[in-house]
Amino acid sequence: MEIRDGLADDLGRLIDFMELVDHEFVPPLSLRQGGINERVSGTLAKVDSNFLIGESNGRVVDAVGYQKNWNGMEEVMREAYISFIVVHPGYRGQNIARLLDRALAQELWSNRMTHVNVTTWSTNPVAYRMYQQLGYVVSKILEDHRGPGVDTIYFRKSLK
Repeated sequence: MEIRDGLADDLGRLIDFMELVDHEFVPPLSLRQGGINERVSGTLAKVDSNFLIGESNGRVVDAVGYQKNWNGMEEVMREAYISFIVVHPGYRGQNIARLLDRALAQELWSNRMTHVNVTTWSTNPVAYRMYQQLGYVVSKILEDHRGPGVDTIYFRKSLK
């Protein structure tokens, strides 16, 4: 598997990939303001944001979208925020998320970021476990933020 920076030409492939896993987000990305297209195009190949894309035999198998100088709630210099981290369903359970997370940490560290942040929901135990296994720690919980019994959980990891 090769992991590389996203390019403007990747827009269609990333949109197709995100549509494949759209139903796994709460709420689905397609139902959020701007939908998948705006979320991907607004992050891809920008000065302060981009995707790292993992490919195998020319196929997108994982992707992580990130924004520098943002922690998910507000602008914070030298911190980054993961807007998406997704592994293709057919490639899960192979530690691909770990490889992608390491590549992201190296990319962010080389850009002088010191911490990376990400959110998930209390109704997504798979993501919760994955972030913990990757070394993220819970930094904040917003109870009932996504509805009754659906908490937003903020994770944070030092890149030092």
